[in-house]
Amino acid sequence: MKLRSGLMLSGVFLAGLVIGSAVTPVHHAAGQDAPQDSTYQQLSLFGDIFDRVKANYVIDPPSDKLIYNAVNGMLAGLDPHSSYMNQKQYNDMQVETSGQFGGLGLEVTQTDGLLMVISPIDGTPASRAGIKHGDIIVDINGHSTDGINLDDAVTQMRGAPGSKIAITLKRSGINTPVKLTLTREIIQIEDVKDKLFPTPGGNVGYIRLASFDEKADQDIRNAIDSLQKQAGSAGIHAYILDMRDNPGGLLDQAVAVGDDFLNSGEIVSTHGRHSADDQVWYAQSGDILKGAPMVVMTNQGSASAAEIVTAALQQNQRALVLGMRTFGKGSVQTIVPIPGNGALRLTTALYYTPSGKSIQDYGVTPDVKVSDTRTPEDNFASLRESDLLHSFQNPSGLTAPPLPSALPLPAVSKTIPDKPPVGWPAYDPTQPSTDFQLQMALKLAAGMSAAGDKAAAN
Repeated sequence: MKLRSGLMLSGVFLAGLVIGSAVTPVHHAAGQDAPQDSTYQQLSLFGDIFDRVKANYVIDPPSDKLIYNAVNGMLAGLDPHSSYMNQKQYNDMQVETSGQFGGLGLEVTQTDGLLMVISPIDGTPASRAGIKHGDIIVDINGHSTDGINLDDAVTQMRGAPGSKIAITLKRSGINTPVKLTLTREIIQIEDVKDKLFPTPGGNVGYIRLASFDEKADQDIRNAIDSLQKQAGSAGIHAYILDMRDNPGGLLDQAVAVGDDFLNSGEIVSTHGRHSADDQVWYAQSGDILKGAPMVVMTNQGSASAAEIVTAALQQNQRALVLGMRTFGKGSVQTIVPIPGNGALRLTTALYYTPSGKSIQDYGVTPDVKVSDTRTPEDNFASLRESDLLHSFQNPSGLTAPPLPSALPLPAVSKTIPDKPPVGWPAYDPTQPSTDFQLQMALKLAAGMSAAGDKAAAN
């Protein structure tokens, strides 16, 4: 039974392995044994090694641990996102996608033996401590993370609410270790936040979407209702959808959110090994912003479902994208429950944008490039899907359908610098005036024309 397709990054709060299935030998109708097959030979090799380890290892290792580790290696060698979840991990994942769970609020992955941060979640201990995309966790409670299993690392970072945890980070551009002590707590994901900003061009409604959990679409609609009530008769000139450090989530929510802002056009398609995995989703009439100008904000931590929505709005000429190139995760994972034994998370398809091209490895390129730092070339800060071990290469050879020309840039876009000026204040999440990318997005949104109006040429 398939539960649903999801697009969450592997190792988001949990990691796992896979349970293998027994292989029944095949016999010919004539009664003769099937010819020796390399698959059966390799399974025999595995059985032989298993027996030797059980008999001769310095201690008697639990059999279930050996199987668990073996299938973990099997899936880890396929791609960064396929995994097996035991029953506890599967239960944790279901809680996470519902929007509440325990921990630090960190999205992590592993590449080349390093434990790396994809993004902190808004309003969590990790976010408040200033942990950033691209940080390397080198130590947890005094124990090195060098070569640590991702599942073990996540387990160490979990714990009872109120308990302390000490972690050490390596951060790009800083030569000394960053040492932090955090307090674990129940993470209540506030998926959407909204704020009304007055600008010279009129009110701009700001919507921050932190992830695509089960409530993302409804929360977006609630935020827009809230903003319109705040604006009253003055109205709202334009909107900003901030998906920086949004790691993705559920595919159905990505489609629903994309559909919120479109009247027509393709949102996303998936193509896999089996025809059952080939699907296309189209927008239905009913843009809830009624054509108001729109800016989408992205960065290197915008991944998966966030990339689907960004590409759909950009390629259907509905929004301009401002920020940095996105993470580049273009694979779809299907969750297959295994009764009594957790679930298998298996990569079954790649998703494609309305252009007909996969963004696997490439990500979405912004229309207006703006960095949040004066040193955007920092190596660790540029961690993307293509940096992960065994990541898929972007498929080629597909013929892309013709697309309309890109949404014209307003004249104000030429006055937007690609990085903060010297002396720009340090970022303070409680002070929007220190958020350079946001300030540039407000500037861009204020200068955009309503749908159907004549826009300034590039």
